[in-house]
Amino acid sequence: MKYLIDTHILIWLAVSPEKISKEVFEIIENPLNEINISTISLWEIAIKLSIKKLDLKGLEISDLVQICEEQNIKIVQLPISAVIQYKKIPIKENHRDPFDRALVALCISDGYIFLSHDAKIGQYEQDGLVYRA
Repeated sequence: MKYLIDTHILIWLAVSPEKISKEVFEIIENPLNEINISTISLWEIAIKLSIKKLDLKGLEISDLVQICEEQNIKIVQLPISAVIQYKKIPIKENHRDPFDRALVALCISDGYIFLSHDAKIGQYEQDGLVYRA
C-alpha cells in the first residue's frame, strides 16, 4: 500500500513516538508498505520553527530528513496534479489549514492513503480521501 504521513506523524516519530497509534506504527514499520512524506510537511515544520511555534527538542529539518532516510520514508514533491486537486477541495468551516488541505489534495490526486491523527481530516472522505487514524 502507498501511504502519506501527516506532518505531526513525522514530528512524533522524531520526538514522541509513544503518541503514534499502534495501527499507524505497524503500517509505518511494515516493509511491504510504501511510506511517504511531502515536502509540504517539511515547509510547514520549517515555518513553525522559524516563528517559534514548534519545539523539536533541538532537532533541525536536516535531522528530520535523516530520520526519514533511516525509516525508509520517501520525501515526495508536490506534483501539478495535487495543485489542480487543491482547488477542487471545498474549504470546511471547521478546518481551514492550507497545509492539511494541500496534503489531502496530494493524497486524492496521487492515490495515497493518508495517515493522520487529526480528527477533522475524516470530513474529507466525502471528497475522495482515504485515511487511517
